[in-house]
Amino acid sequence: MSIQSIEIKSGVNLHYIHTKKFKTTTLGFYFCRPLRREEATLNALLPNVLKRACPLFPESIGLSRHLDNLYGAKLHAGVRKKGDLQVIHINFEFINENYTGKSRPVLESIISLAESAILGQTSFSKEYVAQEKENLKQYIQSQINDKRSYAATRCAEIMCAAEPYGINEHGFINDVDAIDDNTLFTHYKSAFLSTPVEIFVCGDVDIFWVKQQIERIFSGVEPAGGKMPEMQIVKDVKEVKRVTETEQVAQGKLSLGFRTGIQPGDDAYPALLVYNAAFGGGPSSKLFNNVRERLSLAYYATSKIEMLKGLMMVNSGIEASDFDKAYDEIMAQHLAVQNGDISDDEMSAARLYTVNGIRSISDNAFMTEDYWLGRLIVGRLIELDELADCISKVTKEDVMKIARNTVLDTVYFLKGGEA
Repeated sequence: MSIQSIEIKSGVNLHYIHTKKFKTTTLGFYFCRPLRREEATLNALLPNVLKRACPLFPESIGLSRHLDNLYGAKLHAGVRKKGDLQVIHINFEFINENYTGKSRPVLESIISLAESAILGQTSFSKEYVAQEKENLKQYIQSQINDKRSYAATRCAEIMCAAEPYGINEHGFINDVDAIDDNTLFTHYKSAFLSTPVEIFVCGDVDIFWVKQQIERIFSGVEPAGGKMPEMQIVKDVKEVKRVTETEQVAQGKLSLGFRTGIQPGDDAYPALLVYNAAFGGGPSSKLFNNVRERLSLAYYATSKIEMLKGLMMVNSGIEASDFDKAYDEIMAQHLAVQNGDISDDEMSAARLYTVNGIRSISDNAFMTEDYWLGRLIVGRLIELDELADCISKVTKEDVMKIARNTVLDTVYFLKGGEA
């Protein structure tokens, strides 16, 4: 799927992903703010309040019924971390009007709703803000209770403590209570509405008409313009950080953070993806076959790439008594890749797994939007098919080079016991 980008005005860009693959159309608004500790919780709370009500529909029940009447249209909102950015997103999914036999009424209604909910708020309901504060606190607590996710998050926080990436994009429980409807609305008016926004349409629509509507609804808004801020890519590690924490857990969680120094815009990025698949990201990886299967040192052992930061995170569940053995074997497998101890079958499996993952992105509109958003952030656009082709040409020597330049930064262990 190709992308057509249109600058509406400084700080407002419209991107059209034309496809007839889906029976629905998506319209997504992505407001990209720098990750900052002092506003992370406000930003995390805001989209959940925006989707509850708006001047067009002051009550949630009315908004919900309106979406149902639009052939079951859906409204999603939240935040996600994209490198050092906290992205506030509001997404609409609705029927492709080729299947309704009518011209534009659904799309017109969706754009009117987007204008009211995103740009036209005049105040926030005390009741809805209070409810969403409780929901946010419960969500943050659920992250803490999920120890597999918690250990991975803690490792990243420790590893990137001096970088914006180390800030939790969902905010902090201790900051929630200080927010009320007035402080949140002030943040909406003073910060959110001045935030650069990337707008995506994925489907089969009259993009010229959509462009006119976006120009109209953003005519009174003046977001900050300019380029996307550059990511902080740390390449050198002076000393490995080693942190052990104790919680009441039955299974220990060992997480390792590596720095690769590679961004998606780099020529070496396809090789990084294959390296990750061969090492721990794929079903035929070194970590799976050796740490988990052959030696039974882990209940799970995987690796994944944080593409916008050039990080590789290894996460595993182990018995506390096996910490040394598990750690040594993970590092031994990393050394094996560095030394080229990768069979032809392992390389073929890693390439195939990675290519299939890239091609599957186009099967989901939201994943497609997310892919292109990441590409816009790094400033280098590459079609999915082109990326898949580059991946298919990655050699063992390419992977070895990536492995040799990948350095351990952080070792985090969450073990059982009295906290």
